[in-house]
Amino acid sequence: MSRETLYQIAVLVSLVAFLALRAYYRRKTGTLELNLSSSRDSARMRVLLLILGVLALGLLLWLINPSWMSWFALALPEWLRWSGFALVIAGLALLSWAHQTLSASFSGNLEIREQHKLVTNGPYRWIRHPIYAAIILWSAGLALITANWFIAFIPLAFALFFILRVPDEEKMMVEAFGDEYRDYMKRTGRFWTW
Repeated sequence: MSRETLYQIAVLVSLVAFLALRAYYRRKTGTLELNLSSSRDSARMRVLLLILGVLALGLLLWLINPSWMSWFALALPEWLRWSGFALVIAGLALLSWAHQTLSASFSGNLEIREQHKLVTNGPYRWIRHPIYAAIILWSAGLALITANWFIAFIPLAFALFFILRVPDEEKMMVEAFGDEYRDYMKRTGRFWTW
């Protein structure tokens, strides 16, 4: 078995784990269906989905045969590519922890639902948006494992989307939770602990 095959297996396992985690928690909270019409950021979400669709096609091509994407290859040392798998694991662990902590307060759309409450425990004790941080970590890990600059646009697309989305999300949270959320913002980081 070649090294590239091992990287392909690592990426495939990473994708399956991510999709399984997201599906599990979205199903558990009744948010499995993505309803763009009820989200405050539906236009932005549609653009992200289109961009991610194109980038996912590149990832799929790489998974089938990395040589098909060889013109985008980066010469990364093996240790750096495997450190991508460590990022994937860290991202998946944070994703699971954040979803578990949020429980019924999770929504994939920018909306306040009836059962929402302000969650400030678990990873939310330090980070206001740990799910976003987890997705960025996970996708950055994929980019390192594949050693492909085309696939490296996936974490960049996620990061740009989250950076644009968060001000609207935080405005919505301030509208819903007032000073409690403003105080929470003062003692936590947006995506990281600082």
